[in-house]
Amino acid sequence: MYTQTKIMKDNTTILTIVTYGIILSAVSLLLNDIRAFDFLQFEEFQDWAKTAQKNEPWFTSKNAVKWSFYAISAGIFFWRAYLLYAFTYFLSILREIEKGNYFSAKNSRYFKKIANIFIYYTINVLVLRFLLALIKKSSFNFIQEFKSEFTLLIPCALAFYILAELFERAKKAEEENELTI
Repeated sequence: MYTQTKIMKDNTTILTIVTYGIILSAVSLLLNDIRAFDFLQFEEFQDWAKTAQKNEPWFTSKNAVKWSFYAISAGIFFWRAYLLYAFTYFLSILREIEKGNYFSAKNSRYFKKIANIFIYYTINVLVLRFLLALIKKSSFNFIQEFKSEFTLLIPCALAFYILAELFERAKKAEEENELTI
């Protein structure tokens, strides 16, 4: 018959495998998106100073728009990678739990870091997509963009902030219990 510790170790092992699976599949998707991005256009305007129209304002020039598109796309790729980085904190939390440190200060910090990354990602990608829509001269619907990808990230971030607070309070209660015994 399994003991409580053995069951918990088995559960953390399963969660660790699932987390690695999520991270690897998300990295695969990100790398595929980066590979599919048309980097060949970059060669067309590598030496943009030679092709720039001297009487045209730089900000509205064709090359500036292309550079902006690439810079914003690179920013979106960066933030997607940063979001993947947040999932590595789940592995750290699982390692702490596996050690028996359920309510450690580290777990509380990890939950806060995950929540911060979710919030930073949401805000920055929303701003970058807005800028991308301006450059492409396409329509940008704030509500639609917000609903499409970010509906879950903000509530998850808030949940992780709450978990961090609960873990801090549980750690204090655990320490107080040890002092009274």
